[in-house]
Amino acid sequence: MKHIFTYTIVALLIFSCAKDQPEVAWLKIDKWDLVANPDAENPQGELSHNLNQVFVNMDGKSLGMYELPAKIPIIGDGAHEFVLIPGIIVNGIGETKKRYPFAEQFKEIITLKKNDTVSVSPKTRYYSALNFLIEDFESPSMQVDVATESTATLGRSSDPEILVWGNKYGDIQLNDADSSISFVTNFQTVLPKLGTEVFLEFDYMNTNSMLTSTIAYGNGNYYENPYIIVAPQEENEAKWKHAYIDLKENISYHQTTPINEVQFTLILDELGTSKYFYIDNIKLIYP
Repeated sequence: MKHIFTYTIVALLIFSCAKDQPEVAWLKIDKWDLVANPDAENPQGELSHNLNQVFVNMDGKSLGMYELPAKIPIIGDGAHEFVLIPGIIVNGIGETKKRYPFAEQFKEIITLKKNDTVSVSPKTRYYSALNFLIEDFESPSMQVDVATESTATLGRSSDPEILVWGNKYGDIQLNDADSSISFVTNFQTVLPKLGTEVFLEFDYMNTNSMLTSTIAYGNGNYYENPYIIVAPQEENEAKWKHAYIDLKENISYHQTTPINEVQFTLILDELGTSKYFYIDNIKLIYP
């Protein structure tokens, strides 16, 4: 009898707690769609991206950051003003997430209903006045210089099983004989310093690692700063990914060297193997 009484009390407490739970509306946010900006002042290249985070504001108040797609419980109903802000994973580090500085917010009045789900598919686009330095492997000559000591080559391929954007992609094949390569962008452009946002972005599919570095030169100085290593993918799981590398601190550090470039270095990870690194849509983006 004592046990029956105890179970009855527990059941009543659970029922009471359930009754006290507020009813919520659900907001389902699908993945970002990056669309062309008809007002763009400069060519923006292929609209490849990995905007996989969203910062959510409702009626001017933050509801937090979420990985997409997301389903968010919200206390309340009726019409509300939502602002969705694109977010990214920076430098390939899952714990390092931030608002992407170069894409517009998405704003919409959304009507919520308790115990129901409303779906939204947010669109964004690059801001119109951004600058883009692009190597997409489409032009007859590439805006990169391959180091003379390299044993491997940077070619261009169009294998339809691999190709996603345009007509060509960069192709690097590594083996014991062709085991290393280093190449540097040749944009010869003065990038903004003083803490200005500068991002390196590119698409890649790879089974070998790659080191990205920044180069600063001019006024009699030359600096090479090794930075981020792009990890290899497993052969049977390799797919195109999009990298966001934050160069703000690197570019701003050398104030007296006006010209900045990006260097890519690959060394065969494991002797006795054949590896590859496909790359496309290299971009330096800045205000």
